[in-house]
Amino acid sequence: MTDTLGIAAATAGVVLFIPKFWDVVFDPLVGIASDRTRSRWGRRQPYLLVGGALSALAFFALFSVPDLASAQARALWVGVIFFVGMSAYALFAVPYAAMPAEMSDDPHERTVIMSWRMGFVLLGTIAGAVAGPMMVQAAGGGREGYRTMGAALAVLIALAMLTTAFSARRFPMRPASAHAMPAREQLRLALANRPYFVLLLAYVLVLAGNGAMAAAAPYFCVHVLGGKPDTVGLVFGCLLLAAIAAMPLWVAAARRFGKPGCAIAAALVFGAALVLMAVIDRASPPPLFYALCTLAGMGFAGTQLLPFSMLTDVIERDAQRSGLRREGSFTGLFIAGEKAGLALGPLITATVLSVSGFIPSAEGAAVQPASALVGAGLAFSLVPAAFVLAGALVLRRYRL
Repeated sequence: MTDTLGIAAATAGVVLFIPKFWDVVFDPLVGIASDRTRSRWGRRQPYLLVGGALSALAFFALFSVPDLASAQARALWVGVIFFVGMSAYALFAVPYAAMPAEMSDDPHERTVIMSWRMGFVLLGTIAGAVAGPMMVQAAGGGREGYRTMGAALAVLIALAMLTTAFSARRFPMRPASAHAMPAREQLRLALANRPYFVLLLAYVLVLAGNGAMAAAAPYFCVHVLGGKPDTVGLVFGCLLLAAIAAMPLWVAAARRFGKPGCAIAAALVFGAALVLMAVIDRASPPPLFYALCTLAGMGFAGTQLLPFSMLTDVIERDAQRSGLRREGSFTGLFIAGEKAGLALGPLITATVLSVSGFIPSAEGAAVQPASALVGAGLAFSLVPAAFVLAGALVLRRYRL
């Protein structure tokens, strides 16, 4: 939006924020609906099919912006398509994330299930964050480069999500509860569950930091370090491959030392790596920068795996106490919190860039003033670190 479509940073931040904030309302409703659904395909699969198909179409349209006359019109196109795409993704993601809680009564086995889930999530993220910028550059950059990338990844999205949807029929799932509560009451009881609320708040804070860092990464790599767009792919590749490698280590550590303590340790590692990023500039040796990316990836892995594994424990405890299966309700609200954190992150980065004087451009990366470079550095390091470390502090109050 800022370096290709000529949209101001503050406007771009709002365009990203509104659809994700809408999901804070929409996700819990999807979760409750999937809990109550009765069909010959099961409770979750119809949502996976519809959400998967629409997500792929929206992704292609998102990066195929027509040649509209004004930056405001281009921002409106992106905003509307992103709104549709986020809603479609919620139809898929909420029921999908609710399924592991139904698959096993063993807490450690649920952690293993979640580790496989998060491992493939990270592989998918690599496809977008690493291969995406490389595709854009290989296709000549600009709008045509983004359109080519959008088409290629839309096909990958459709294959991955629809394969998941059809495969879901092979798993035995628990039926819907015979007695269902009104949606409002379910959400009230979920938020009144203290372990759940603490876990949710901590996760939102960590995701806000993660979202700010991810949104700032292209600006940091291109404008502060002087790299090319594919440098962003290398950075995310280093971080995400380290996260995949660290996943089995967090699984083993959680079994030996407990999930809450390991989740706090993961946030501390992630936050410390972001703090150290503040010393990186063009004069820094590249191995130092990529070493810090690796350290950040190791902590990031734990902050993604362990909260979802702890969520399945909270859901199981709730089912034991209430006699109701409300996986979708709890997961929908949790995914809504995830979207809120990831929406807040880019908004924070956009605000920092706007205040620091960042110059948008429709002709590629513009030359930025020194203040904008300082803003990009803060948005990539100390600002997200503050949120991640705040999440670790909140998580200390988690007791199941």
